[in-house]
Amino acid sequence: MLKIENLSVSYGDTQVIWDVDIEVKEGEIVTLLGPNGAGKTTLMKTICGLVPAKSGKITFLGDNLLKINPWDRPKKGVVLIPEGRKLFGKMTVEENLLIAAWKEEGKKETLEWIYETLPRLAERRKQLAGTMSGGEQQMCAIARGIMAQPKLLMLDEPSLGLAPLIVEQVFDLIQKLQERGITVFFVEQFVEQSLKIASRGYLLEGGRIALHEDSQSMLDNDYVRQVYLGIA
Repeated sequence: MLKIENLSVSYGDTQVIWDVDIEVKEGEIVTLLGPNGAGKTTLMKTICGLVPAKSGKITFLGDNLLKINPWDRPKKGVVLIPEGRKLFGKMTVEENLLIAAWKEEGKKETLEWIYETLPRLAERRKQLAGTMSGGEQQMCAIARGIMAQPKLLMLDEPSLGLAPLIVEQVFDLIQKLQERGITVFFVEQFVEQSLKIASRGYLLEGGRIALHEDSQSMLDNDYVRQVYLGIA
């Protein structure tokens, strides 16, 4: 579905990603792990067109994404839920959701699924998004992405700053997205939890892919266990 080949990205003269190769197959949950400053967010933004590529290729369902305008990529099925939620705080929950529903077909059914899956949002549909708790805002941000009816949903640090109970709910929702037929590619700080729901993982360090294995192999990897899981 998504294939990244020899991708390099720079901010001016400063290169932050070197020759990255990543593949996400249809129906998968794939996680991108790594320390702060590794280039994870930059990679996500490059896929969406928010940051230009220096070189390389990004293919999605046979289309070269680098030749498609950023604002047209969601219509191809590529949607990013950025770090920090980025909700319209003075709009209601439902207004935030509907603003992402660019396609009329399936809009009503998608909204009903969201309210059924996330009843808290249904209860607060007329509430201003900016007055909700951090966890509720994060769920609203994810739901807004779902309203775009993506084929590939990318999430950047969806659990950042959330209470443990809400983190658990976020991971549960990601699995429900897969059951709905949405392919998921996400950046996360919680390594163990991420690998438990993902089929495969990539480890990005210093702008380069340091490791790529199936999730169980990564969980069993001595380096991952010592550096990222704190297990000697």
